[in-house]
Amino acid sequence: MSNFESEQQLEQLLQQAAQEPAYRPQFLQQLLNGHIYCLGTTQRTQSTKTEQVHLQQGDQLQLQKWQKADGTEALPFFLSLQTLQQSIQEEHSYLYLPTRDFFEMTLGDTLVLNPLSPYGKEFTSKEIQHLLDIDMGQVERYEVEQDTEVLLGQPTDYPYQMVTQLQKFFQTKPQVQAACLATMFNPQRDQAPTLIIGLKLDSEQQLEQLIQQAGQVAFDSLDQPTPVDLTIIDEQQTDNLSEYFCQETTPFYLREQPQKRRGVLSRIFS
Repeated sequence: MSNFESEQQLEQLLQQAAQEPAYRPQFLQQLLNGHIYCLGTTQRTQSTKTEQVHLQQGDQLQLQKWQKADGTEALPFFLSLQTLQQSIQEEHSYLYLPTRDFFEMTLGDTLVLNPLSPYGKEFTSKEIQHLLDIDMGQVERYEVEQDTEVLLGQPTDYPYQMVTQLQKFFQTKPQVQAACLATMFNPQRDQAPTLIIGLKLDSEQQLEQLIQQAGQVAFDSLDQPTPVDLTIIDEQQTDNLSEYFCQETTPFYLREQPQKRRGVLSRIFS
């Protein structure tokens, strides 16, 4: 796939992600593993032409900041050269950088993706750090250190939008067999019942990334900020949480089983 085709694909994925949270993890992962364009120069170059600056070892970069409507500054960056060119009114040199390197070198700044375009996104420094942490597999865990009585049930106000987005997201994760939903109230930790999603998996490969991404989709799909926990359903365990999911709930997501091809004789005699 050429750079142009890859950039167009990512632009389309950005549009999907803006409209539906189910596509945001995929977009962010592809963004982080790809390249971006930003306006900048080195001590050896000038910004009088719209041309790509080729970096050399030891170069010091000067990245151009733009002023937002509220008067604060942000660093613009772009998914494609076409989008960059449509966003500037005067000639300026640009850099083509791995996204991860760009994020790490600008950590602390506010970044704006595709400003002046129909679809874009502002990234705070905290969001960038969180995105880099997800890629490194850092997950906030909660471990029950002593026997605790919790109340399990079903949501009184069922989060249909969240469930729909999670169904779409899990279709891209072949290791997910099923997903169930419940509410849990832990009086030692919670002020009110929280949503908890139980996942039944084939394997725990890239488990922490899956949990982070599913949690992001769930949280972004809710109308009101609501805590969402995730747990792994283990049918071999006798803990009350796994038993509740296995015996008292109906999965809101079940992985489709591939249909077996029927032979000619089976079709004739069926």
